Amino acid sequence: MKSSRLKIQDEIIAALAVFSELNHIYIGYSGGVDSHVLLDSCASLPELKLKITAVYIHHGLQKEADDWASHCRKIAEKKGISFLEIRVDAKKTNGESPEESARNARYSAFKNLLHQNDVLLIAQHREDQLETVLLQLFRGSGLKGLAGIPEKMFFGAGWLCRPLLNLSKAEIDTYAVENELVWIEDPSNRSLIYDRNFLRQEIIPHLKKRWQSLDKTVARTATHCAEAETLLSKIAQIEFETVFNFDNKTLNIPQLLTYSQTEQRLILRQWFEVLGLKMPSQDFLQRILSEVVGAKNDRHPLLHKKGVTFCRNKQSLGYSQK
Repeated sequence: MKSSRLKIQDEIIAALAVFSELNHIYIGYSGGVDSHVLLDSCASLPELKLKITAVYIHHGLQKEADDWASHCRKIAEKKGISFLEIRVDAKKTNGESPEESARNARYSAFKNLLHQNDVLLIAQHREDQLETVLLQLFRGSGLKGLAGIPEKMFFGAGWLCRPLLNLSKAEIDTYAVENELVWIEDPSNRSLIYDRNFLRQEIIPHLKKRWQSLDKTVARTATHCAEAETLLSKIAQIEFETVFNFDNKTLNIPQLLTYSQTEQRLILRQWFEVLGLKMPSQDFLQRILSEVVGAKNDRHPLLHKKGVTFCRNKQSLGYSQK
C-alpha cells in the first residue's frame, strides 16, 4: 500500500506535469494543516524545492496573526524554503461578507506575485470542494457555481493550481500525523457564524452518516457541471460576439432580441464577465431585459446596481461605473 507521502507527492507531480515550463512555485501557506502538508510534500521533492516560495498572507484580522506569521517563517526556514509575508487590508466593503473580503484581499495579493510560467499552489481538498458546491447550491447558483473549485486556472500572469483537490481531508491529516508536522489551529474555523464552518461542523457529518462517499460523488457532479459549463460558454461566446460592440462595450439591442429569453440571459452573463462585473442574480438579469432592453426607443431608462448603472441609448444597451 502506498504511503501517505508518496500518494500526495504523486498528486502534486501529476498536477504540475501539465505545465511545459515552470519558473517559480508560490505556495499559499497559512500554517494550517492543509497548507503545511502541501508545503512539506513539495519541499521533499528535489526537482521542486529550489523553485518554491512559501507565502503567508497577513490579514490583520486576528491578534494571533503576528505569531502565525512567525511560525510560518520558522517552518519555511527550517525546510530551506524561501518565505514571503504579505500584509493586506481585509476589512469588508459594502456588499461583501467578512469571508469574501478576506478571500478577495488574499487572492489579489497572490495575483500580483505571479509572472509568466509561475504557478500558485493552494491546498484545497475534496471536502473543500464538497462545501463549495453545497454553498453554491443553497445560493441558487447555475452551472458555473455548481462546477465548484477548478483544479487549474489562469491566474494573473501565471496559473493557480490545487494539487490536493482529489484527496480527502482524512488523507491529508494522516500525512500530517505520520510526518509529525506542527500546524496552526485558527479559532475562527470553529465559529458557526460562517456558513462554511456551519456546513463543515453541523451538516456534512450528518450527511456522511447516510452517504459515506458524499465528497466523491459531489466532486464528480462538480466535474460534470464544469464540462457542461465549458460547452455552454463556447455557445455563449459565439452568440455574444454577434451582439457585442468591441469599441464601446455595448450590446446591440435589435440583435439581442433575435435570441430567445434564455439565450438573452446567457449573453448578458457573458457581457458581465467580459466587463469584469460581479455576476447578477436571475431576477436582476430579468429586470435589465424588461426595464431597459424592453423599453421603447425614445425612452432612456436607468437601472442601478452597486455602483453600476445600466442604460438604454436608442439601439444600444450600455453601462457606466462609479
